Amino acid sequence: MNQRVLIISYYWPPSGGAGVQRYLKFSKYLPGFDVEPFVLTVQNPTYPIRDATLAGEIPEDVQVFRSKTIEPFSLYARLRGLNDEEIKPTVELKGHHPLSRIGSWIRANLFIPDARAGWYLTAKRKAVELIRKFDIDTVITTGPPHSVHLIGRQVKREQGISWIADFRDPWSTIYYNQILPRTGFANKVDRRFEKSVLREADRIIVVTPVQADELRAIEERAYHVITNGFDPADFDNIDTAPPEAPPMLIRHIGSVGEASIPETFLNVLKKISGSADLQMEFIGHVHQRLPERVVELGIQDLIRFREYLPHNEAIEEMCRSHLLLLIIPDVGDIRHHIPGKLFEYIATGQPVLLLRPPSAKGGDSEKILSEENAGFVCQMDDPGAIENALVRIYQSVTTGHSTPGRNRPASDPGHRYSRIRLTRTLAAIISELNPHS
Repeated sequence: MNQRVLIISYYWPPSGGAGVQRYLKFSKYLPGFDVEPFVLTVQNPTYPIRDATLAGEIPEDVQVFRSKTIEPFSLYARLRGLNDEEIKPTVELKGHHPLSRIGSWIRANLFIPDARAGWYLTAKRKAVELIRKFDIDTVITTGPPHSVHLIGRQVKREQGISWIADFRDPWSTIYYNQILPRTGFANKVDRRFEKSVLREADRIIVVTPVQADELRAIEERAYHVITNGFDPADFDNIDTAPPEAPPMLIRHIGSVGEASIPETFLNVLKKISGSADLQMEFIGHVHQRLPERVVELGIQDLIRFREYLPHNEAIEEMCRSHLLLLIIPDVGDIRHHIPGKLFEYIATGQPVLLLRPPSAKGGDSEKILSEENAGFVCQMDDPGAIENALVRIYQSVTTGHSTPGRNRPASDPGHRYSRIRLTRTLAAIISELNPHS
């Protein structure tokens, strides 16, 4: 190998969810581009989602190291009488339990930039140890949690090593900071941390073009866009044929927070269910208000809720759907937001229905869906547009006619959203930083 890189990531198997897969896949394919990855992660994490099957995807030759952290979510769980995995931070930001409100204020104002900051000291020491032991050329930090970038900043200051900061989501402008009860002082401190990282990192990678524009407004510099994607290998040996319709099976895979509850969509489903044979499934953690609303509308027979599935099973359920639902949360300007599952949705070849708030009009998710000819985009509060899209897809599915998204790019490792091609781009950035390694 010509290059050695240390990836510092809080999320790593057995963590589940989209965030962990970005660098799990990069570490899988980097050796093919002459980059040897080492991984530093947390020894005692609290993960909102666990997926033990992802551990089987860690390449045998990738060395993984761990260090302890101080976890406020563990204390919060004990106060609630819950297990760590029963606490879902993104779902509970505006929970109704009194401790949820108190916990949100403490998390927003005492843990800056985030509640994972307790990992900073042990991770920094371990990173320095690994850099010296393995003669590592480059450090990559990936956030959220963005406190991880402060580890990279300090390691660079002390060791003079090349440092790449990877932003999977925005920092100070991330949508849940608009929900948390933050004080002006906390926001000021957070922005100061953010700006220092943007100034000091040798390279900044972001996952969307709009995100690059937003960060450029904070700190003018070059930003590299490497989106998330799909791994063609995930689709090997999967039965990709959806069941015979009707009913037309609609699925949403992943979490649904309060700002993503598709109120208008639910009303439209109720309206057309008398003339169209439909079945809707939400697979993953959902805000409690969603099933409550389903009961209030009297559509329990139409909508089913299922727990989080391991990634390989989720991929199969995506493939065996007639329509895949994607929801952009209604939280201010969120044009940058591209849910990680969008790329796997596209890879299945099944049509996608994207529901977006007015603030996401013309955003990155909408552009990708349009460029890939992979489905339909509707404003989430527009019942007429949603009904027209559902009726059109229903007619196509039940008559066997083609609909957008039938090209199945999962079979193409050279596709622009293939993890293999995306890893080549990352390897080029790493090599550029250390051309003589």
